[in-house]
Amino acid sequence: MKLNKSVEQAVYVLLLLALQKDHRPLKSQVLSQNLQVSDSYLKKILTKLSHADLVQASASKQGGYQLAKPIDQISLKDVYFALDQQTKTITFSHLSKALFAEPEHIKESEQKIVQTLLAGEEAFYERLDELKLASLLHKEAYTTGVIDWEKRLE
Repeated sequence: MKLNKSVEQAVYVLLLLALQKDHRPLKSQVLSQNLQVSDSYLKKILTKLSHADLVQASASKQGGYQLAKPIDQISLKDVYFALDQQTKTITFSHLSKALFAEPEHIKESEQKIVQTLLAGEEAFYERLDELKLASLLHKEAYTTGVIDWEKRLE
């Protein structure tokens, strides 16, 4: 399985925000510089995280992005869904019709495949939900926020 770069960036943005000293807001440019990623691409990710209520944005001079809820309430599934990475629908091209003549057998076979894929997907999402992002950090570090990411760039 290949990890989508937007999922990886989103996870680390949320961790940066959780660790920000006194949980002060951070500008996207500070986030992108610390992660060494494109600011324009990161802004797209931040917009999606904002729409999913994982971060909140403030447009003031001292504004920026902050967590919208505590990091221990955010799971990997939340990130995955915020970035719209989940499967939309399962569709078939019905190639089996070119090989087999029994429509009922084809239908049953396709239903078995769909059921198996859906069960696997559900199990996948359950596992993603089990991983809270806070488990990637030391509790005392994210409780108060201990790193000044702006000063780290100086």
